[in-house]
Amino acid sequence: MLLLYILVHLAGSLVAFDTTTEYYTVPVSGKCVLTCYVAEVRSFKVLWQKIDRPIVGGNQTNVQQQQQEQLTLIAFDGIVYSNKDHYRLESDYVGSYNLIIDRVNEDDQGEYQCQINTEPRKTKRIFLTVQVPPRIVDFRPNPPLHSIRAGSSLTLSCRAEGTPTPEIRWRIRDVDIHQGDLLPPDNSNIWFIPSISNTFPRTVECIADNGVLPASNRIFTINVEYPPVIILNNDLIQTEQYQNVTIECHALSRPFARIIWEKNGKIIEKNKISNTRVNQTMTTSRLTIQMNNNDDLGQYHCIAENIHGRMESIVHVLQESMQGIKNEKNYRHSKHNLSRISTNRLFT
Repeated sequence: MLLLYILVHLAGSLVAFDTTTEYYTVPVSGKCVLTCYVAEVRSFKVLWQKIDRPIVGGNQTNVQQQQQEQLTLIAFDGIVYSNKDHYRLESDYVGSYNLIIDRVNEDDQGEYQCQINTEPRKTKRIFLTVQVPPRIVDFRPNPPLHSIRAGSSLTLSCRAEGTPTPEIRWRIRDVDIHQGDLLPPDNSNIWFIPSISNTFPRTVECIADNGVLPASNRIFTINVEYPPVIILNNDLIQTEQYQNVTIECHALSRPFARIIWEKNGKIIEKNKISNTRVNQTMTTSRLTIQMNNNDDLGQYHCIAENIHGRMESIVHVLQESMQGIKNEKNYRHSKHNLSRISTNRLFT
């Protein structure tokens, strides 16, 4: 018996791996060849197994962690025993016992061992890392469309998973690059805007990238709502009798403002008014007046209103004559004095 043991031990000492430790990296869904070359295998058997280690806390000892390790037999003596159909063996030359993993998935990541049943056993360890493209995940409700009132705070959240760990980058779409100072620092999962303005970009994008294609992105559409702001091309118009006069009033707002015209406290008929939506925030209203008599002269009030507020501006329509010119001078002078009074009040 002693002689037999010595002979077996001597035979086992001749068996050797080409290397004892290797590291592999492969993208998910790819093909991986785990090589295992054994010199002088003779009558010994080759075994493949996988070691699954659960994620544990830092307070556990090495012994406790080893007790929680799970060994899974994959193949022994040229026969695959695993119930996973993407494992197979390949021997392309004498002494090679390669394990092929087709369509690699995330669960395939971990430590693999190629063993020979010598006494003591000889083991080659292979550590497989599976690269996974980034994917953006939501841990809390975070709708891609936000409607928010100007002046309110807004928090955008963007979290991603993948291997290696993805980095987060924010981008403003379809705007001048100079607005990049609005962006949070790179690799920020949270973008907090303490007070959003009505000039905030409408579309922003979160991009997660870890070097494994394809990168992942998420687009946020921001609707900043605010009360109307009226813009007049001309607040003083001179005209002659029996002529048509068209006056314009532009209202910036979100949502769109409803525009009406008034004169002497009465709403003007709609058939004299044409309202046009110029873009996503501007509405232009045009009022056409037939100057039949002096009653058509005077002040025309443009009133814009939405759910967030109301604004009113006045257009003065005067008769084009010497008296009209005098009235215009008086109007300009009164506006100038009013401006001076308002300015003086600011400094007193």
